[in-house]
Amino acid sequence: MQFELFREPIIPASPAGFTTEELRRYLGVGRNNVTPIMRRFGIEKLHGIYPESVVWRQLFGLGADDAAAQAALREPLGDINWVSQATSVPKSTIRDHLRSGHWKYDRGIQLGNEATIPSPRLRRWIPALIRNRICGSPLPAFTSIPALPVAPGSANGHSSSPVTSPEPRLVDTGDQPSEDVFAALFAEPGPTSR
Repeated sequence: MQFELFREPIIPASPAGFTTEELRRYLGVGRNNVTPIMRRFGIEKLHGIYPESVVWRQLFGLGADDAAAQAALREPLGDINWVSQATSVPKSTIRDHLRSGHWKYDRGIQLGNEATIPSPRLRRWIPALIRNRICGSPLPAFTSIPALPVAPGSANGHSSSPVTSPEPRLVDTGDQPSEDVFAALFAEPGPTSR
């Protein structure tokens, strides 16, 4: 298997969004995992399609400002194998650093339900964010969009307690592991003096 730092974006056949198969390839998961992941994040299928902008908002808290950002968001998500090859960091070290908070790259997004035992290995990354840190290339023009709350009972299909959407778990690309670059970029400006 040849490693590819850049991968072809998945361009939906329909301008309305991803089919289940396209979304499966985008997320890098099995076909049976797509529906539970979409439920967990409160993403509904509309006429057989998962709208792209809704997928990006609910998973990452992002929208694309231009064609380059859209292409970056359409690139299939990287799994831990891809991140390990791209960063030359062993998978076990990545997991340890994620747990301890010492990971110097984007923390990615956990697609699986972390409440299950054992913890799922469904963490995925936006490749452009990892490449940005490796190559020092500029970040794509993203817009921060807060994820909508998940409707009660939709996260696992039978819950009676309200469930909120997980916070956007986006980027942690600063030198300090606790820095959130997007929080700094999109922070509300402070009050102005008059």
